Amino acid sequence: MNFEECLYSRRTVRKYEDRNISEEELNEILKAGMYAPSACNFQAWKFIVIDDQSKKELLENPIINGAPICVMVVYRNDLYVSGREHFDYIQSASAAIENILLCAHNRGVGCCWICHYPDEEKVRKAFHIPDNFAVVGCIAMGYPLIGEENSKQNMEYHYGNEKDFLQHKRRFTPEQVICRNQFAHIENDCCDAKYPDKNMWDKRRKNEKRHEFKEAVKKLLKRS
Repeated sequence: MNFEECLYSRRTVRKYEDRNISEEELNEILKAGMYAPSACNFQAWKFIVIDDQSKKELLENPIINGAPICVMVVYRNDLYVSGREHFDYIQSASAAIENILLCAHNRGVGCCWICHYPDEEKVRKAFHIPDNFAVVGCIAMGYPLIGEENSKQNMEYHYGNEKDFLQHKRRFTPEQVICRNQFAHIENDCCDAKYPDKNMWDKRRKNEKRHEFKEAVKKLLKRS
């Protein structure tokens, strides 16, 4: 597909087929991350590929648990221009993550950019990450399980309704997003939007855990 088709058709994938991504395919996808822009071109990122299930479970996220591979992106936070004052290390790592998402989509691999995992110090200890590297995000990755994203719950939570989900509709128009020379509040833009609150998120997590439990029971019954 051409670049614009790749850009506009990419969407988050949270359910994956039970098959692995080849080492060659994975290396090409991660190589794309290495070609992202970085502050002062320091390129101080590391991509930690996690394919051990017991290691994935340490991140306590159901999407990561259900993915064949998780890629943790970390970046040095002790460089002068990439220091904590301007958060350049977050910007640099995020640019690499977006490159990875687009390259993966172009190759038919689905991804979910995740920042919901345990306290960073706990993650740092579990994966032997030095203090001068920040954990910026994780990417759950695998071949999309077609149809599994189309649950009523996912459509409503992420898009509001089925039609917007299927059309991959953006929440706001370019006129509401693009400002000239200064910040502008345009009627019904993101300043006015009501986003899901913490209670809704907690409820969703409970529903996901219930689903995981049911699936685990089904697997046990099949074995017996």
